[in-house]
Amino acid sequence: MRKARFVVVAVFAMLPLTAVPAAAAPVTPHDAMPDLVGKTAFDANKAVPFGTRIVYVDGTGRHRKVVWPANWQVCKQDPAAGAQITSADTVTLTVVKREEKC
Repeated sequence: MRKARFVVVAVFAMLPLTAVPAAAAPVTPHDAMPDLVGKTAFDANKAVPFGTRIVYVDGTGRHRKVVWPANWQVCKQDPAAGAQITSADTVTLTVVKREEKC
């Protein structure tokens, strides 16, 4: 009886050593990058495929933070419109306040 318990305990103790590491999250392809220039940052955010990281850059060079995306318009985008993007890509949008010129 003791020997059987020891074997069971030993088997369970070794289970973590035999675990298989989880596979990395798959990179899923998306459609072509939409043309976002001239849209509000809010609308641009909705147009970019879900899961894609978006970084906003202040087009005036003043390093302002985009707090309310509806108040900002897109002047430039990277990657360019039509480029193929995946969920692993980062989209950089250069933006200014809606009343400012690009």
